[in-house]
Amino acid sequence: MLSNIDIKNVAVIEKLSFAPGEAMTVLTGETGAGKSIIIDSVNLILGSRTNKDIVRYGEPKAVVSACFDCDGEIFNILEENGIDTDDSTVIVTREITSEGKSVARVNGTMVTATFLRDISPYLINIHGQHDNQSLLNRARHIDYLDEFSKVTDELEEYRCLYNELGGLRKELESLSCNEQERLSRIDLLKYQTEELSKAQLRIGELDELVEEEKLISNSEKISGAVMSALDIMYQSDNCAYDRLNSAIASLSQIGEFNSDIADIYQKLSEASYIIEDCAHELRAFSDKIEFDEQRLDEVNERLDLIKRLTRKYQRDEKGCIEYLKASISELEALQNSDERTQELQEKIEKQYKKVKEAGKKLTKKRSEAAKLLSAQIEEHLHELDMEKAVFCVKIEEKHECSSSGFDEVEFMFCANPGQPLKPLAQIASGGELSRVMLSMKSVLSDADSADTLIFDEIDTGVSGNAAQKIAKKLALLGKKKQVICISHQPQLAAAANNHFKIEKRVSDGVTSTSIRLLGENDRVEELARMIDGNEITEVAINHASEMIKRGY
Repeated sequence: MLSNIDIKNVAVIEKLSFAPGEAMTVLTGETGAGKSIIIDSVNLILGSRTNKDIVRYGEPKAVVSACFDCDGEIFNILEENGIDTDDSTVIVTREITSEGKSVARVNGTMVTATFLRDISPYLINIHGQHDNQSLLNRARHIDYLDEFSKVTDELEEYRCLYNELGGLRKELESLSCNEQERLSRIDLLKYQTEELSKAQLRIGELDELVEEEKLISNSEKISGAVMSALDIMYQSDNCAYDRLNSAIASLSQIGEFNSDIADIYQKLSEASYIIEDCAHELRAFSDKIEFDEQRLDEVNERLDLIKRLTRKYQRDEKGCIEYLKASISELEALQNSDERTQELQEKIEKQYKKVKEAGKKLTKKRSEAAKLLSAQIEEHLHELDMEKAVFCVKIEEKHECSSSGFDEVEFMFCANPGQPLKPLAQIASGGELSRVMLSMKSVLSDADSADTLIFDEIDTGVSGNAAQKIAKKLALLGKKKQVICISHQPQLAAAANNHFKIEKRVSDGVTSTSIRLLGENDRVEELARMIDGNEITEVAINHASEMIKRGY
């Protein structure tokens, strides 16, 4: 449930805090007051795309922060992503700078906008005018049916089998290219595999050869420096090692008189051992250094080969080795394409049978759910002042499978008796679509992961008795979920448990939007304005008061 949302510097909103409360909340206000900005702000914390133009003019950034009281699956998702979940609260923050940069956080941990979109179904479900359009999109109807029929497991099993089938078909298609192309490809792969195999590349070899080339090329300089260091440090008369040991001998005589001297003696003794070890290592290193012209030629020749191959194949050593393995596999497949083709055809036939069987399970469950969904939506439509409306979920079998199965789903609708059922997209008006969508949301509310439902002008295209029925339906839905409505209809405002008014003011030439919770008297006045316009009459006041008493 959305417990609070804070909006700062978004469009004309300078600073706004909104705590909707439980059950049904309505937001009203004159056209252009800023209701859409609040919806845009909610969409921001749900991961919608950002635009620097949303930042209030003259401000460095816009910030939207929302606090949710949650339980259930969302906390498993947060924990899996290393996000703190100390209590039942989820806090989502989104910042957009005037340069267009966006930063999102969940419980203080920085996340991507994609992650916000992934968790948004567990937080809020927003219904706006675009959702009505999705009802007109036949391709989306199967998604609504699947949400109702709870076929998640069956659909996952089906898609796993379907994807395996797709992989087999893709491989067969690649083998089915014309013979000339196949032979040309074989010739190329033979040459490339022979060239790379002969090179016997090894990961890390290039770096090793570069290091060896430096050592051989600079052997004289390195040898001289090593011998000079050995002389100064260990081998010459009066070298550092001898002088250090003389100092150690002097301190050994007085160490028993003072603990600080004893510590220094110990450190110098350790330094003596270190110098001796380093001298032995340098001597051993010096013995290995020699200018070997033949080896230098071998190293440079090998370096040229590796660099040429990595440039040619546009891959590093590891990439060339992986390409060689892949090319060998492809070459074998092409050389044995006839046998592989027969094998793939048999596998595809067997896999298709598995897909078909899984598809039948989907169809069976969808068909059972379609009858129930049709009846329940129809019942809700009757309650929404469409007593004669008929709604039907039609399922037809496709000739070929898709990622959704073998089913084509379409919503059929008839608003008036005596008329045939037709596709919803062909006959439903705006008001009818709003009521169909509300019926759908009412039926699917139990399956909805989000505890908060936002309806942006769900009452578009309706008035009078239909608006009253919608108001009652939303109030009933508010007993199961937190419902937030943006509306111009007094019937919806009267049915709400909480009523907020969005207002736009201009001060010193600057426009700003604010929101306030209406008390009893202010609520009556706002409903009267919605009924009668800005010139509020006594009749409108009495009517508004009566509507609030009746709850619509």
